[in-house]
Amino acid sequence: MNNEFEKIYSKMDAYMKDKNVTDENVNELMKEFLKQYNGGNLDLPDTPLDKAMAKFDEAVSASSEKKAVKLAKEAIEIDPTYIDPKLFLIPIEYKGETLLKKIDEVIAEEKERLAKEKMFENAGEFYTVWQTRPYMRALQHRVIVLVEYGKVKKAQKQLENMLELDNDDHLGARHLLAAVYAYFEDEKNMKKLVNDYKGDDTLSFLLPQLCLAYKLDQTDKTLALLSQIKKNNPYFEEVITSTDIDEEIADMLEEYGDDYFQIGDKSEVLEVIISMNFLINTAKGLIQFIKDNHK
Repeated sequence: MNNEFEKIYSKMDAYMKDKNVTDENVNELMKEFLKQYNGGNLDLPDTPLDKAMAKFDEAVSASSEKKAVKLAKEAIEIDPTYIDPKLFLIPIEYKGETLLKKIDEVIAEEKERLAKEKMFENAGEFYTVWQTRPYMRALQHRVIVLVEYGKVKKAQKQLENMLELDNDDHLGARHLLAAVYAYFEDEKNMKKLVNDYKGDDTLSFLLPQLCLAYKLDQTDKTLALLSQIKKNNPYFEEVITSTDIDEEIADMLEEYGDDYFQIGDKSEVLEVIISMNFLINTAKGLIQFIKDNHK
């Protein structure tokens, strides 16, 4: 769990607390803070959140699940408002609908807390405000489970909400949302989404567009998108048409886990297939189309 941003800004908030901060001096105070922070000269006591984040870092890198669970629970005891360890524990301790219910409970509790602190005044910039980053991660966590459980329409609403909260989409919600639109053959919303995020030519964004164009029998557009994808990632055609794709995915997960890939590499194709398998399964003929149009 990379929460370095939250760690720094939590400290900065504590540093600024007793300063007479104005629009004129805020930049100078921030520079001075960073100078002291980077130099190891900052003399500020750790807050409960600081301690909880440090404890959770230990949990994530623990040598066993039993130890990880113990450390995550200790992090929650230190700061009960810290939701990352709660989300970490849920898939370990719960299954099925109960798992989803527990995620919803964590999100509802955090939403209420943020509302009391008037954090929703920052809607549109939620990932640039350190206090609301964990909430965005929780929403992302929920979306992944919803898609896995086949609750795609609910996932769509959640993803659209994520883009309202974080317009610049630091977590890449638009990619899965594009896959959802393609799943429902929703060309109107797909066009708007693509227009909103012009210039995104990643495989995660292009593959849903390819699937939708194929499903709508837009042959010329399908071929154009296929050509662009193959140009950006030369491994795409080989991997997507492979009869050993399940074995390759299993090998990658065993070696690297489920959050490793490099842009333009075979691992990128495998990662996108894992996250968008629910869509690809609705466009089975696309694989043969790719084979038939091999150049």
